[in-house]
Amino acid sequence: MAAHNISDELRSHFHLFWDNFPFPVMLTHKDRTILDRNKAAEAVGYGINIKCSTLGPKEAHKGCRANKALSEQTAERVVGYVEMANAVLDSYWIPLAGQEDLFLHFSIDITPYAAANLLPVKCEIGSDCSSCG
Repeated sequence: MAAHNISDELRSHFHLFWDNFPFPVMLTHKDRTILDRNKAAEAVGYGINIKCSTLGPKEAHKGCRANKALSEQTAERVVGYVEMANAVLDSYWIPLAGQEDLFLHFSIDITPYAAANLLPVKCEIGSDCSSCG
C-alpha cells in the first residue's frame, strides 16, 4: 500500500473540528486508505492506514458515494436503513476543498429520530379506527 502523507496542519484541523463529534469520522484518501480518524472512530476500533472498505462485509460498501463525491467535488449524502448496523444511517462523503484526493466519511445513527418521526405507526385496531380515518 502506498504511503500517504498529510500535513500536520491538516491533521490538527481535522481533530479540532471532529474530535468531539459523537459519531465516527474518517479522513480518507481516494484509494480508501484511512489517513486519520476522530476519537469516536478510534473508540470503536477504526485503524489508520487501512482501507475503509475492509471495515465490515463487502456488501456494506455497495452504496459508497466516494467516487462521485470526489469526481464532482461535492458532498454526497445517503439516508437509509443499514441491515448490518440495524440502524437508519445518515451517511456523508465530503471532499476537502483544495485537497482533491481527500474526503471525510461519516454516518450518523438517526434511528431514534426515524422511529419517532418517520416510520409509519401501525394501528392495532384496524381500518375502522377513528384515529386512522
